[in-house]
Amino acid sequence: MDDLCDVLFEFSSTERMRIMKSLLDERLKLSQVSKNLDMTVSEASRHLQRLSDIQLIEKDTDGAFGPTIYGRAAVRLLAGLGFVSGNHEYFLEHDVLGLPDAFVDRIGALSYANLNTDIVRVLAYVNDMFQEADEYMWVMSYSYGLPSVIPVVEERLEKDVKLRQIVPEDLVQYRGDTVNIFGSWRVLPKLDLRLMMTEKEAMCSLPSLDGKPDYTSFIGKDQRFLSWCKDLYLYYWEKAEPIVI
Repeated sequence: MDDLCDVLFEFSSTERMRIMKSLLDERLKLSQVSKNLDMTVSEASRHLQRLSDIQLIEKDTDGAFGPTIYGRAAVRLLAGLGFVSGNHEYFLEHDVLGLPDAFVDRIGALSYANLNTDIVRVLAYVNDMFQEADEYMWVMSYSYGLPSVIPVVEERLEKDVKLRQIVPEDLVQYRGDTVNIFGSWRVLPKLDLRLMMTEKEAMCSLPSLDGKPDYTSFIGKDQRFLSWCKDLYLYYWEKAEPIVI
């Protein structure tokens, strides 16, 4: 616990965090740190010494500083907490802890997406996202598909784009024979999040605490975000039961 408190104390300094992030990109000498970050030499020296004392950085024989492997790991793991704290208003209203632990641990991946609160833009994004799909369209939602997207989905299916859908059991029972038969379907006993993606981009809406439908979504194309979304979808796909409609 003492070691953790030491790291958090050093990272509580904006200046030291700026230094750590700059050193992740390239090794820098004292004079370069001072110049690049607009600090006095004595100020930069003091911060570098503090980071060195707890082995987050090290100095090579040429006098240049760089992060240790431990330092790189600490910054990377802290990124998730930084992301959550930077979006604390969103996480006060949405339940990230309802996700499997492995994905909570990787929540920093969402920092590579954009948080969009405009429902009109989100719906338009889904439409455009599926329109650009060449390989697959994956849908996981607690509500039935968006009517405006159905023509796009039908058009992409004709182009041999594969479709998967995961829905809660009660939705299928409610829809009965009126469910449109598109792609492969699987069901879960309960589902309270929304995820739609293709091989190129993704949209993810985490469960809202009030239980109301919520289209506030993380959307993006960055591979780190896509990897998180794809792994999450496949996790639920494996747990879901196939159905025949």
